[in-house]
Amino acid sequence: MANPQRVTIRVRVTEIPTNPENRVSRLGRDFCQQILQRPFNNNLQDECHDAMYFLPNFDSENDVKAWFLYDFNVMHPLSKEEVLTIQHEVYHATWKGDTWIFTPRKQWNDEARRYCSMYTWGGSYKKE
Repeated sequence: MANPQRVTIRVRVTEIPTNPENRVSRLGRDFCQQILQRPFNNNLQDECHDAMYFLPNFDSENDVKAWFLYDFNVMHPLSKEEVLTIQHEVYHATWKGDTWIFTPRKQWNDEARRYCSMYTWGGSYKKE
């Protein structure tokens, strides 16, 4: 099993090649395919799945930059303290032609780790 990982991506929302309500899932799928080299799995019934968050401005019609947050390899809930210990990565994304350029922004990792710890690991879900 892969280790849990939280990824934050900064992108100009109008660059995401889909309609506004599908931007979060499109960017997550594209990131998984290109960087993690695997499909995005949002099936909450799977033992290991991925989660996406709908943060402010993701669906803006304006030419603004927004943050997109994803949790990868979710297997069980984690406390806020545990979330602070897992791998966090931050990227700036730019759409060029027909592909993404995901540029790591390591200098933003610590701040993103602290800020994003307010979000429940794996989103809000209950497994039966």
